[in-house]
Amino acid sequence: MAILNTRELKNRGAAAAGQFRRETVRLVAVYCGVIALLSLGSNGLNLYLDSQIGNTGGLSGLGMRSVLQTIQQAMTYVNMFFGPFWSAGFLLAMLGMVRGGEPRLNDLTGGFRRFGRILGGLAFEFLVVIALSMAAINLASIVFALTPRGQEFAAMMEPLMADPNFLTPEGIINPELMPMEALFGAVMPMLAITLVILAPVFLWLAYGFRMVTYLLVERPISGVRAHFESLRLMRGHKWQLLKLDLRFWWYHLLSAVIAAVGYLDVILGMLGIQVPVDPMVMFFGTLGAYYVLTMALCLWKKCEVDAAYVMAYEQIAYPEPVEVE
Repeated sequence: MAILNTRELKNRGAAAAGQFRRETVRLVAVYCGVIALLSLGSNGLNLYLDSQIGNTGGLSGLGMRSVLQTIQQAMTYVNMFFGPFWSAGFLLAMLGMVRGGEPRLNDLTGGFRRFGRILGGLAFEFLVVIALSMAAINLASIVFALTPRGQEFAAMMEPLMADPNFLTPEGIINPELMPMEALFGAVMPMLAITLVILAPVFLWLAYGFRMVTYLLVERPISGVRAHFESLRLMRGHKWQLLKLDLRFWWYHLLSAVIAAVGYLDVILGMLGIQVPVDPMVMFFGTLGAYYVLTMALCLWKKCEVDAAYVMAYEQIAYPEPVEVE
C-alpha cells in the first residue's frame, strides 16, 4: 500500500503548476470564465423568459407558454449537467500536466467526450444517495417510535387518523386537524436522527468514491465499475486523503466563504435582514461577486491544489513495485 507524504504532495503540486504558469493561467481563465458566462447568461435569459411567460395569458398564449417553459426546463438541465463534465475535463488537463505535458485547453472538453461513462457514474451515485437516504429515514422513524416522544406522538396521531377528514381529497394532511407544532416536534427529532445516521455513512462514501472521476477520465470503464474500483483503491488511504485535505484547509475554507457570498441575498433573507438594494441588483451583484472571487482564488491556487490531488491518485492507483531482495 502506498504511503502518501502530504507535505511532499503539496510541494510537488506547487512545483508542477509553477512549471506551466502561463498555461495554467489561461486554462483557469477559460474554465472559470465559461462557467460564469453560462450561469449569468442562463439566469438573465431565465428572467427574460419569465417576463415573456407573464405576457402570454389566456388560452391563446398556451402554446407559447409551453414553449418558453420547456426552454427554461432545458436550461435547468444544461446547468445541472454541465458542471460535472466540465470539471472532469479540467481534471484531465491536470493529469496531463502532472505527467509532464502542458495543460491543454482541448482537455476541457474531455469530460463530454466521456459522456456515457460519467453520466452512468452520476446516475449510480444518485441511486446510492436515494437508497441510503430512504433506509436512514425508515431507520430513524423506527428509532423515534421507540422514544418517549415518539410514543406520545403516536398516541396523539391515532384518534386523528381515524377521522375521515384527516386527509384532504388531494391526499394531504388537513392542517385544521393536525397540530403543526406537534408535527414539527416529531419531524425535527426524526431529521436529527437521520442526519446522525447518514453523516458517517456519507463521509465514508465520499472518501471511498474520491477516485471515481480520475478513473472515468483515464480508463475506459463504466460508471458503476469505477465506483467499486475506487472503493478498492481507497482501502487504507481514506485517512491519508483526509490529512491531504487538512493541508489545504485554508483553500477549502476560502471556497466556502466565497460560496456564501454567492448566496448572500438568500442568507440575509433567512436572517430577516433587509438591504436597501433592488432585489435584481442584489441577486446579480452577489452572483457576479461570487464568480470574480472564484476566478481570483482559482488563478491563485487551484492548479497547485488539484495537481497535489492528482499526484495522490497516481501514487494510490499506480504504486511503485516493492523490490524483493
